[in-house]
Amino acid sequence: MGIKSKQKIYIDLVHYPLKTLGPGDRVGLWLQGCDILCKDCISPHNLTQTEDNLMLLDDLIDLLLNFDDCNKLTISGGEPFFQSEALHELLSRIRFKFLDILVYSGHSFEYLEKKFPQILDLIDVLIDGEFNRKLPTKKIYKGSNNQRLYIFNKELIKIYSEYSTINKKIIQLHKTENNLYLLGIPDIKDRKSLIKILNKDKYV
Repeated sequence: MGIKSKQKIYIDLVHYPLKTLGPGDRVGLWLQGCDILCKDCISPHNLTQTEDNLMLLDDLIDLLLNFDDCNKLTISGGEPFFQSEALHELLSRIRFKFLDILVYSGHSFEYLEKKFPQILDLIDVLIDGEFNRKLPTKKIYKGSNNQRLYIFNKELIKIYSEYSTINKKIIQLHKTENNLYLLGIPDIKDRKSLIKILNKDKYV
């Protein structure tokens, strides 16, 4: 019987299949908590951490490892690096299963390289940078044009290079008992309309 970890982690959602944040069908993981607080954040409900969404890291790992047919993972937030200790342990323990790990961060690559190099060593692809509504983009993978794509895994260069050329926004809607989730990055001009729709249906 393995040693149990005491580490806990704040999460908002685990979803499969995710088709909008990275190439192919993926497991999507959204973490809670953020120290950047971008204006007009697409996920304001994840800026703070709620006790109802705190879980044992062991339980999250068991959940992720049970997606037998998927070896692609996208981690977003919130700000994933806000929970750096939990994120590092998580990635260390699931690295063997997931061959394509994409992480979104509002911090710059330069900041992360200095402060969390041990975490960057465990991921394959990083999309960095704060959201800036004054710099719109049609690119599928990012919210504003200042955000950058870093491909650390050479085996993924071709697929991500092709993916990064897609100039079309795609979103998914995922309904739970209490919430309606928008998965993906909508066009800046469409964000207000989508928010109105979600509010009308009394979902967040």
